[in-house]
Amino acid sequence: MTNNVFLFESLPNEIIIELFKYLEARDLIQAFYHLNSRFNCLIRSLTHLIYSTNKNDNCILSYSFIYTLVINTKIEDKLSCFPNIHRIVLDYVTDDLITQFNSQALPYLEYLSVSHKVSPFYMPDLRGKIFSNEFPNLKSCYISRMKPAYTLREWTRSPSLRFLKLNDIDASIYTSILLACPNLYYLKFRLPERSKIESNIMLHSNLKRLLINLNHDEWPWDDNVLDGYLACVPNLEKLRINRSVSVDSNVMNFFQHYDWLLPTISKRLLVIDRFEFDFNIKRANGFVEYDLQEISRCLTNKFNNVYRNRFNSRLVIF
Repeated sequence: MTNNVFLFESLPNEIIIELFKYLEARDLIQAFYHLNSRFNCLIRSLTHLIYSTNKNDNCILSYSFIYTLVINTKIEDKLSCFPNIHRIVLDYVTDDLITQFNSQALPYLEYLSVSHKVSPFYMPDLRGKIFSNEFPNLKSCYISRMKPAYTLREWTRSPSLRFLKLNDIDASIYTSILLACPNLYYLKFRLPERSKIESNIMLHSNLKRLLINLNHDEWPWDDNVLDGYLACVPNLEKLRINRSVSVDSNVMNFFQHYDWLLPTISKRLLVIDRFEFDFNIKRANGFVEYDLQEISRCLTNKFNNVYRNRFNSRLVIF
């Protein structure tokens, strides 16, 4: 009887790459790089290798393999030491980092996340770089702080941006974003204030997906606020609205005749094929006339009666 010895190298490339995803970048490079030309090529092709500044991975053999850089403490090395960076998560920024933060050091940057941990002092400079095409390959971005937005007039354009997620904005920031990102496809933001777009509608023909978070909107709602926002994006295909309300008898009476934004959507979005209304309901103190499950059924029926499945509409209650 012969004993068959299983060799790791006998596995196909696809399985080896999947196994590599379970290893830290430091361990992977130390264990497999320079073993042979095949493993070298596989490691160079990986897009999941992450380096975090707070892990003190000083024994990484080469930063050239790092695809994602997480900066959450002061970074000792120059950004130019990471020539293959495609994704950056910014939790910590210094003057020196702002100086280095440019396309020369990061020519392949495709995704950028700027968290709320970054000091507001640096946000105008970062937003200026993002919305003035400092990174011509940047396709997707998350920005936690958009206020104060006193650098709007200095923005030029960032035609590469396709996906953008923001926290609190107002009408001025919204129109400036549309102007600065002519090829934007997906936009998500929170609108905590009733900031209306009164005039100078900025038409954006390429935006197809829009998610507006109105969870902190004060009751009673003012749906007219949304009219200008939707008028700017006539080619929108999918709209998602997040809202919340504390339910009492007055609110339930209001919903007897609520139109669920149908007139605004029908008027402004002529090619829409998907509308989702995410609705967070809470029972107001002392309101015991119905349980929440019964309220959910009641509101769902009213929503369905209004839309009658137009636009593939859907009400999600949670």
